[in-house]
Amino acid sequence: MIDFSELPKDGIKFEQLIRELLVLEGFETHWTGVGQDGGRDLVVAEKLTGALSKYERKWLVSCKHNANSGKSVGRKQVGNISEDCRAIGADGYILACSTQPSSSLISRLGEMEKNQGILTKVWDSIEIENRLSKPNTFKLIHTFFQKSSKNYQWKIYNAFSPAFWAANFKEYFLYLSCRHSNKYPHLDSIEAIASIIEKVPIFKDQENWWDSHYLRPRAVYYDDKHSNHIAYVDYIFPEETKDKVINPQKLENILSAEFRKHEYKRMNLPFWDILYLEERTTSDSFKLDHKRFYEPYLKDFEIGSARREFLHDMNFQY
Repeated sequence: MIDFSELPKDGIKFEQLIRELLVLEGFETHWTGVGQDGGRDLVVAEKLTGALSKYERKWLVSCKHNANSGKSVGRKQVGNISEDCRAIGADGYILACSTQPSSSLISRLGEMEKNQGILTKVWDSIEIENRLSKPNTFKLIHTFFQKSSKNYQWKIYNAFSPAFWAANFKEYFLYLSCRHSNKYPHLDSIEAIASIIEKVPIFKDQENWWDSHYLRPRAVYYDDKHSNHIAYVDYIFPEETKDKVINPQKLENILSAEFRKHEYKRMNLPFWDILYLEERTTSDSFKLDHKRFYEPYLKDFEIGSARREFLHDMNFQY
């Protein structure tokens, strides 16, 4: 289980968690300002498609973080919900809390929905944990919960066929495939591949984070006939700092040296399929795990073919 008391008492991190969760679930989200208890409320736009037309529903989201005390969220803590909803023209109200609402607050929300036509939802700690356990939001567990995330290293989904899976590992989303077996590759081998990638000294800018570079694993194919792995990785960098890019030959040397440093069991040196991608990392549409980094290459991931060419065949310089 996720221990929400890992988050600071002031509730700011909890508010950030809920906002990131909503964004990853595809909602347009922004802050309203200061909420009832000094925290910030969120406004969420839910775009719906009916039989005859499209329309939008607005939700007010109130974040209440009581996990450090363990107390339920009471009626006084949420203030005047009806008035707050009217002030921004919200059709519905979501209470996101790190514990649970009191019975009296649940009754009040039910009365509001019945008598005032305001839709109400409760995201208690159990509901939030369930939402964090989905493929597109799983990485937030590792971003916000350093201790609890140790219990959430892997989640695997049989997505396409008996030998092709989707998976979450730590903050990564990746595909796994096997040449013959209907069992996904040894997870400790994939963990080793991720560990090797994480040790590459790519450029990181602590002040201007948008100028940083990223090595992002996308898939691992296991040729169980020859005990070889193909690791599909994207090297993402912005134009502004492309002079900091590690060229393919040097990158292969670093990866090989890191592999030799540790005697990984059941593994030969992986084949590295690395795409060098110049991206506008400052764009609002940029997401490290956007579907466009995966969808064109699903067949390659499944059968173990190169997207363009393997790292040891590349000869260009940056």
